[in-house]
Amino acid sequence: MVFIFAKNTSDQLASLAKQIDKVVAQNKDKKLSAVINLIGEPTDAYLEKAKKFAHENGLKHVVIAVTGDADKFNVSDDAEVTVMHYKRKKVKFNYAVDKDGFNKEAIDKIVRGIETILN
Repeated sequence: MVFIFAKNTSDQLASLAKQIDKVVAQNKDKKLSAVINLIGEPTDAYLEKAKKFAHENGLKHVVIAVTGDADKFNVSDDAEVTVMHYKRKKVKFNYAVDKDGFNKEAIDKIVRGIETILN
């Protein structure tokens, strides 16, 4: 399971989501799944924003959800994106990045981290 908390629907998040969508599609036989949780209260407007994000980015294998209880997962207030890749209820990869650090290198590291749960 690829589990991501994100504060905003940015271009960087779109790039990450598209890459993860592709990896999930390629690893259906391994039952890989992914959820991106947009942090915020699940109001109608925010749920519509989530739906629009998924549609505009052609996401077919990544679930986009809205959650107001990211604090239950100890998500840092400073993190733009917090990522947990886990297998059999055990976290194998944990990574958080602030807004300034959410760039191509961070996205590549997150995608490469998926390998930790595929084997």
